[in-house]
Amino acid sequence: DHSAVLFADKHQTAHSDARISGSSSPRISKLMYANVDVLGIKRMAPIDSLGLPMSMCLAVGSQMWIGLADPVQRLHIRSFALPRWATPHRIAHSSTQGVYAVATIHSLDTGGSLTSTARESAVWERFALIERNVQHQAISSKSFYNMIAATPPAEVGRFTIMDSQGMDVLASALLLTYEMPESLCAASLRCLQRPIPNADATAEAQEGPASLANSSHSGNLGESDSMAQMLSGVFVLGTSIVPPGEDDARSGRIIICAWDTTQRHMRIMCTIEVVGAVYALVPFRGMLLAAANGQLMLLGWQRRAVGAKANYTTKVCDSVMFMEDPDYELVLLCSQQTQITALSISVSGDYIIVGDIMSSASLYRYEEYVIPASSGNRGNLQQSGSEAAFAGQIRHHLVPVARDYSGVWTTAVASVPPPLAQNTARLYPNVIDAETGFLARQNATSYERAFRGALQERFVVADAYNNIIRMARAEDRAAGDGSGVDSERLYVEGRWHLGDMVNVVRQGSLVMDIPDPEFPGFVRPVLVYGTLHGAIGVIASVEDGRLGRVLDRLQINMAHLIPTPGLWDYGQWRGYSSDQRTSQAFGFLDGDLIEQFLDLSPETQQLVFSGGSTLLPSEAVAEAEHQMKSEFWASFSRVE
Repeated sequence: DHSAVLFADKHQTAHSDARISGSSSPRISKLMYANVDVLGIKRMAPIDSLGLPMSMCLAVGSQMWIGLADPVQRLHIRSFALPRWATPHRIAHSSTQGVYAVATIHSLDTGGSLTSTARESAVWERFALIERNVQHQAISSKSFYNMIAATPPAEVGRFTIMDSQGMDVLASALLLTYEMPESLCAASLRCLQRPIPNADATAEAQEGPASLANSSHSGNLGESDSMAQMLSGVFVLGTSIVPPGEDDARSGRIIICAWDTTQRHMRIMCTIEVVGAVYALVPFRGMLLAAANGQLMLLGWQRRAVGAKANYTTKVCDSVMFMEDPDYELVLLCSQQTQITALSISVSGDYIIVGDIMSSASLYRYEEYVIPASSGNRGNLQQSGSEAAFAGQIRHHLVPVARDYSGVWTTAVASVPPPLAQNTARLYPNVIDAETGFLARQNATSYERAFRGALQERFVVADAYNNIIRMARAEDRAAGDGSGVDSERLYVEGRWHLGDMVNVVRQGSLVMDIPDPEFPGFVRPVLVYGTLHGAIGVIASVEDGRLGRVLDRLQINMAHLIPTPGLWDYGQWRGYSSDQRTSQAFGFLDGDLIEQFLDLSPETQQLVFSGGSTLLPSEAVAEAEHQMKSEFWASFSRVE
């Protein structure tokens, strides 16, 4: 249902011709544009037959080409203005409620008076969340503001619920004074039950003490049939509170809230205070993982103790209600000390990767143990370190597995999804040098055994020096067999210089996953990253060893043959560089560079594939290459 018009360049000076089509549907009135990578097209006619459905016939000089137009994909971007002097900080989406949660930071006019009644009513009372002390007595933000009235804040944090269709503001509330949003996620929490009385006989009937429960439902002795109940469609906000004169956050809060579609208001269901700033929040097996300063915490939505009552319901402001859940509360299940300060968390199955601000990345494994009452541990629940508290009859553990011992200043981490099952046989293991962590140049069968598993945990780590690092964990069975592989160490599979600091990495793709008929599922977008300067990029997984080696050779040849802006050395620019080491880039493919291959002439493409004389290490070739690049850029007029 599309009518297409082909615009051909008469003088053949353009890089490619253009195909513009318009939809004939009365509901859709937009033009779609696509480049046709063929020069000198004289005529074009459509062909639609059994052998060539929905094809095009192109007359190019004395040749006739028949091709199929690929589907056109465009990014549709809509922008919505925030209030003046507001900076977006975090965003999350709830598909069940159809709303967005946005955490912003607003700058205040500190030159004016913040103690006027109108200003307090508008800022500190009408939109502020309720703060509670140890005796669970409500303390309004006005009283809290009076404590620090001598030093008014320059910024305030705001939490807003917006409609996902029209981006209309449904509810909005300011945080406490000197409280800023740090993390935000949408989660569905599993309702955990408290220990049931007289469960000794039932506990003894299990597999025994310290038996591992791989499933999140196995061994849940204290939970009844209501265990399957879920608290879905909630937002979890992590904050930090930095008092005046302090550099680091002394405390922070974890706030659970939800949008009530029936009453049309935002309900604040639970708030707990933690030590330090809550830098990361990730849903995990119906529970919640949180990183607060140097602690990795696992929290659960657990039934209240007998006799415990929720606090009263309070109206915070318009469309915002503070109303605790009468039956459940958020409790700490277990915790684990990290290195310095945990900034980001990513989950892959039972494994948790934690990015530390100064100590690279660490890998942890989640385990559940059933502890019967006869073991004598029931009465001793207050244990330090990584020892866990009870949730029903299950003891939760976060066990350290491996870590990277290089001092990398980490900014973001993300787990790489496993390859498709049909592509597993096409992957070849990377040979890793145990001492240096680099790819080994010589074959070593012991290392091949260590990294043969295609489903091994692999992660992408971004550092503060604008680099991206890919890490992997060796199999446990490879340790102790004389291969020299350390299972408690994360090995580097790739290093690459991006040139911009990555703030966040998430699993996903910018467009719909339409497989290429020639390479179905071999090149699969798996990660999306955002940078400090506002760029968005995609990291795709090449799940074919042979195709990956061909693209790697193509990348090397194009780096030598294609002119670069400013005539800088491509290898030096993409090489890994930090305050500790400098090395060549490996393990990554530059998609922007490889994509330029399609714009080259057939003669140049053949030269790139064969290598050409420019790959010879001689001064004459280097001078000729520099002359060629200089002439290329001299053809462009200077823009003042």
